[in-house]
Amino acid sequence: MLPVILAVDTSGMCGTIALRRDGELLAERELEQSRRRHAQTLISEVKELLDAHGLVSADVDIAAVSHGPGSFTGLRVGIVFAKTFAYVTGSRIVAVNTLQAIAESVTSETSPEINRLHVVSDAQREQLFMSDFSRTDTGFWESSGPINIVDCDQWLKSAADQASSAFSTVGPGLTKLVDDLPESIGCLPEEMWTPRASNVAAIAERLAADNQFADPFELEPFYLRKSSAEEKRDAKLAAEAANQN
Repeated sequence: MLPVILAVDTSGMCGTIALRRDGELLAERELEQSRRRHAQTLISEVKELLDAHGLVSADVDIAAVSHGPGSFTGLRVGIVFAKTFAYVTGSRIVAVNTLQAIAESVTSETSPEINRLHVVSDAQREQLFMSDFSRTDTGFWESSGPINIVDCDQWLKSAADQASSAFSTVGPGLTKLVDDLPESIGCLPEEMWTPRASNVAAIAERLAADNQFADPFELEPFYLRKSSAEEKRDAKLAAEAANQN
């Protein structure tokens, strides 16, 4: 029997939670933007979802969470929730790369002709998180390179240059670029751009089957870089140290 999976994605503007059992999605619901940023209200949303399907928290085998890159505040909320839920219920944790959760929307059933993806997410500061994915023989996506932070202008140029190489492009980072995208860039439909908890749950099921669980004491959001506040703090400390010398 496959596990009962509760999945949470709070990495971007539209947070979602989902419930998966025996390899099938039971339900998915969107979180209000104000509610997804507060762990306490997330708990009440999860309880409502479990109640609607006659389940209690102890029935959940796996707490799956999108761990980044993404919104600093959103990722913290999701990670804290998953760790707390696992501690209280004894469930296992699976951490899912947010960009892979986006790629999961492009299925071999709906888009069998697409085998290579650019996935882009908003990194703020006129930059993007970007990674390439290739479809495996199993029909699922795997990363074919590291996640990079690139300037929007730089990515637009490189993506246009590679448009003939059969890459398709997807991800919430396209939202800020939609007016500047050249026609040669093959953007997939907007409904595929957003990471969703249902995708997080599906990926988590495969990772769990491969025994890829996260250590709740070591799991941290995957930020890829420091926040603006941390960078300012470091610059201030560096300046103070220089003055002392």
